[in-house]
Amino acid sequence: MYYSPKNKESGFTLVELLIAMTIGLIILAALSSTFLMQRKIYDVQEQIVEMVQTARAAMDMMTRETRMAGYGVPTSDLSTWIDWVASPTPTINANPTIEEGGSDPDIIHIVGCFDSPASLSASASSGTTSLTLQDAAEAGKFNTNEKKLISIDGLENAIITGISGNTLTIDTNLVATGNQGLSRNYAVGTPIYLVKVIGYSIVVENNIPILKRNENTGGGRQPLAENIQDLQISQSGNSINVSLTARTSEPDGDYSANSGYRIHTLTSFITPRNL
Repeated sequence: MYYSPKNKESGFTLVELLIAMTIGLIILAALSSTFLMQRKIYDVQEQIVEMVQTARAAMDMMTRETRMAGYGVPTSDLSTWIDWVASPTPTINANPTIEEGGSDPDIIHIVGCFDSPASLSASASSGTTSLTLQDAAEAGKFNTNEKKLISIDGLENAIITGISGNTLTIDTNLVATGNQGLSRNYAVGTPIYLVKVIGYSIVVENNIPILKRNENTGGGRQPLAENIQDLQISQSGNSINVSLTARTSEPDGDYSANSGYRIHTLTSFITPRNL
């Protein structure tokens, strides 16, 4: 029987198949390698962005509170007014107090009024030893322990010696016997500030350096930002120089410096307005 050569179909040889498979595997390997490399670059960039954002957020809060240092703070005998904070070296004063850490991160303590949790619901006359707040909820934001030093309108300081309902009993002179009254008159709505001593320090937990913030109001040190590995603070004249160094959350095996951690340092020059 005769078959026309036009109807004869030729297949791939084994050699051709092997060559095609080899080329396909090479292309697949190249694509996979490119994908993995791009994925790693993306992961590294994501960590860098997170590191920078964390450092900026921490620096913004430190800058804002350092700038308020001294506002509403007693101008003399501060250690007498503030007796609930373990004294660092040097002793806390109205200026930001810096504890130099040497090769370790520094610690800073900032004294000031950072918010106004209450206001007067009735006018307070000169000589009075009581302040009437809006309600008992506002009075509950104070106590006679670590939340007792207040500033009335940022002008006059007092220690809370008692709380009853929405009324604070105060003493404006800790040297004189008995509770001493206000030195001036205050109108309804006058803000009442709480004087706080805020400390910033770095604590290492589970090999993770954490910047912690302590308001010294009974809550202890609270985490503010993770992977902040260094805090250096100095003062030049009226300027507080804060340098904060953050690191990535994970090390990079292809990055040899700093044990594989990329770092980012922010520096702020802060002039407190109330010193």
